[in-house]
Amino acid sequence: MKVIAVFATTVNGTIALSADDRVDWTSREDKIYFKELTMKIGTVIMGRKTHEAIGRPLPERLNIVWTRNPDAYRKTERENLRFLSSDPVSLLEQLKKEGISQVCLIGGAETFAAFASKSLVDELHLTYEPILCSGSMNLGSYLSGCLGLKLIELVRLRKATVMIYEVEK
Repeated sequence: MKVIAVFATTVNGTIALSADDRVDWTSREDKIYFKELTMKIGTVIMGRKTHEAIGRPLPERLNIVWTRNPDAYRKTERENLRFLSSDPVSLLEQLKKEGISQVCLIGGAETFAAFASKSLVDELHLTYEPILCSGSMNLGSYLSGCLGLKLIELVRLRKATVMIYEVEK
């Protein structure tokens, strides 16, 4: 199972400007890049807070919301929206059994750390938006230790830049 983490950041490392960040600070080009990549992969995994910030399932993709309390959301499940609480390894094994070979991990920092700490993240697509902002979160906020990265590609958008890293295991 290939896991591709997809995040946007300010140049000073902020991935969320507030507790209820709706990511309206990212560029149009980043949104297009994000949509094209996640549509190509077809499955996204996100934490509950990211799901609530987006406010709806992303269309034409399987949306997996990783939450400690999936039963609280069962009534809102639909064909492309599922709420699961299994550990990251079991979650990926379950999806693999369903024929899914790749997923995009789209947020937030706590969810990223849970998967990265188990060496489950293969790539990190990080859009650097050319702004400096204070904020409430950075990608390493929940990591315990360091995560080695190797730059494999650089994609220039109109103003922003996407750096694609291989995560060293």
